[in-house]
Amino acid sequence: MMPDRYATFAPKLADLGYDTTPVNGKKPILTGWSQRPDTAKDFALHGDAGIGVLCGGEHNLVAIDVDVVNPFLSNAIKALIEDTLGKSPRRVGKQPKFLMMFRCTEPMTKRKTGTYEIEGADCQVEVLAEGQQFVASGIHPDTQQKYFWPDDTIMDFPIEDLETVTPDDLQDFLHASATILDKYGPLKGRVSEVRTTPPPALNLKELDGEIAEIETALAFLPNDDEHYDDWVQTLHAIKGALGDDGYDLAHRWSKRSDKYDEAETDRAWRSIKAVKHIGAGSIFHWASEYGFNLREVREPQHPGPADVQPDQPIQNKQPSPLLRASEIRGPLPQREWLLDQWFPNQAVSVLFGQGGVGKTLLVHQLANCVATGTPFMGITTKKMPVLMVLCEDDALEISRRQLSINEWLQVNEITDSGPSNLLIWPRVGETNILVTWPQQGEDKPGEFYGQLCEQVQAVKAEQNAEEILLVIDTAADTFGGNENIRREVNTFIKTYLGSFCTKYDATVLMLAHPSMSGMASGTGMSGSTAWENSVRARAYFSRSDTDDDVRILSRKKSNYSQSGDSTDMTLLWDQGVYQLPSSPGQMDRIQNRALKNKIIAAIDDAFNAGLPFQMRTGRKISTALPTLLNERQGVVMRAVRDLENEGEITMQARVGYRIVKNRKTEVSH
Repeated sequence: MMPDRYATFAPKLADLGYDTTPVNGKKPILTGWSQRPDTAKDFALHGDAGIGVLCGGEHNLVAIDVDVVNPFLSNAIKALIEDTLGKSPRRVGKQPKFLMMFRCTEPMTKRKTGTYEIEGADCQVEVLAEGQQFVASGIHPDTQQKYFWPDDTIMDFPIEDLETVTPDDLQDFLHASATILDKYGPLKGRVSEVRTTPPPALNLKELDGEIAEIETALAFLPNDDEHYDDWVQTLHAIKGALGDDGYDLAHRWSKRSDKYDEAETDRAWRSIKAVKHIGAGSIFHWASEYGFNLREVREPQHPGPADVQPDQPIQNKQPSPLLRASEIRGPLPQREWLLDQWFPNQAVSVLFGQGGVGKTLLVHQLANCVATGTPFMGITTKKMPVLMVLCEDDALEISRRQLSINEWLQVNEITDSGPSNLLIWPRVGETNILVTWPQQGEDKPGEFYGQLCEQVQAVKAEQNAEEILLVIDTAADTFGGNENIRREVNTFIKTYLGSFCTKYDATVLMLAHPSMSGMASGTGMSGSTAWENSVRARAYFSRSDTDDDVRILSRKKSNYSQSGDSTDMTLLWDQGVYQLPSSPGQMDRIQNRALKNKIIAAIDDAFNAGLPFQMRTGRKISTALPTLLNERQGVVMRAVRDLENEGEITMQARVGYRIVKNRKTEVSH
């Protein structure tokens, strides 16, 4: 031990403008040392003590403490300091750790990077400031060797000659240091001091706080293996926010650590005097790194896409990296489809259809095919479990439909049943809104969003499945915005429905009603063009102009389809389900209905023109009508008799044939 170390060298440092304090190892000897008591200047009294130099003070001294164990990392941080902040005296205690000094343009408190686990040790970079000190001369407690200055020493630099830096310079340096640390090991400790931009709704200048809010935030803040400095800083923040009223809360939070010591906690709490620069805002900020949301506390709302966590297997997924074109190599896997060339896998698609046209039945049939992996109307499907959210039908109606579908799939009800991996959720009469925009254009998740996330996870877990088809019927029941406002539609589809694709590997098929103009134009569109632009595929289900039992399924958009944007599929409602008209009877039925519609139109045109068809004289229907339609006489006359028997046309004495208004049957499925 150097005799009279403090008595000899501390006065010289004081002459250079440094504030000193006697230390034993790293620990200051004096009570209240950070307040710079006069006893620290009684140099002879503390003769052979080590010399601590106080940060802050009149000259705003700061010290960058590089606490790392890898020599290459140490050199990288040293080079970063010299490149961004300038050259400075460097002190070494336990190599490769080191410390460098600067003057700051204004007072500041300690800042640091997060703690990184590197080669089995906790590593970080700190900026020591007001309230901290470092050992300038003494014996390191671990190495039992002297601290040393390998280049220029602190004795060579009056404090006024040190390089000057700003708080922003130091903050930028910490950001860059964190980037370097991250390359050597994973983040372990708190990262609060590194962030310069607070999360939305957090006011970091907010010092005072409500005790309930502070306690809620602290519940998010881990304290199982908290570093001593972090623990003390948290106590400072509690006292800054609540004053002496925070005493019990400080103990409750501290008790969560196995290292809790009641007497030490009392000592630390009593040692904290006036707190000016830290408080509630800091606690909220630290806690936000672990999921705390102050807005949720002050204005409770249901979790949205950013808050709802997926089940465990999906939780380990990493964010998608940037792709570099030069690194992309083939071969690549083939694109996957839920319904080949119609609806892509793990994307949001929409099926439009007028109310009562039967789109729910159609998708119910598709859901059965997906659940069983069987073709739908001759088109390949990808097998996966299905969750159908049906907001317009009760359980009884759904059951009737399923039994009809079972017959269509040739399920023997005695020996077999419908697919067990098809789950149907009747939601008629329930509140089914996923998102609303209650004020100032800000989206707010509905209660049902969280419920649906939980249900999707539950079905996947039950089925032990990696993927799932989610059917939502309809947009009108789940979209709480204005269909004509593009941003709201875009948020609904991409952020809310899209979250099921990204978080749960779901394929989403939403059913929606077209607008009046969409029905009139045949496009099936509804409101804003965002309904078209935000989805990967869009189909339109409509009645045929020729037959109420005939439907047309049109592919209006399919971004990844090989065969273009538009194609039509003709389906026939028969025996409670939609079918491809493949049997002779079904084909004849469609053709016969088409002929009947032509006959009705011809009779109506002739009547309105004052040249009605007659039974036996004048413009005889048996000859003039087949000629007009270019059809065989026998076929036309059988259709005419059917129409008369069905009450759709009539022969009015002394006038001629005319249609019967309002007798055409409207059929809804």
